[in-house]
Amino acid sequence: MAGRRRDDGVVTAELAVALLGLTGVLAGLLSLGTVVQAQLRVHDAAAAGARLAARGEPAGRVQQVAGRLGGDGARAGVTGGAGTTRVTVSRTVRLLLPGTPSVQVVGSAEAVTETSGEPAPADGPGP
Repeated sequence: MAGRRRDDGVVTAELAVALLGLTGVLAGLLSLGTVVQAQLRVHDAAAAGARLAARGEPAGRVQQVAGRLGGDGARAGVTGGAGTTRVTVSRTVRLLLPGTPSVQVVGSAEAVTETSGEPAPADGPGP
């Protein structure tokens, strides 16, 4: 092997380092997607809970439904006052890379509480 050069394995080592970096970037992008998906889910769960609360559902039922819709480990809270109801849903999301911190996502929605007894005003002119 007289014609063999000393740098024959350099390309293999550079490819290994590049693939390691590419794997890290891919895992980061997947983690970001997981966090965005969880954020959208807790926001939608809070909006659904606020709609239930605005219709007069009990706070315990609203917390149960919003927590279930928020995903694994989601917690929901209901507060009300001055004719409005606010529902907040939070959840901790674990990232894909080992050793990375967890991310807390929070979504909240507020709705005007419906009053009972009075029919809603009709839109547009009467008959």
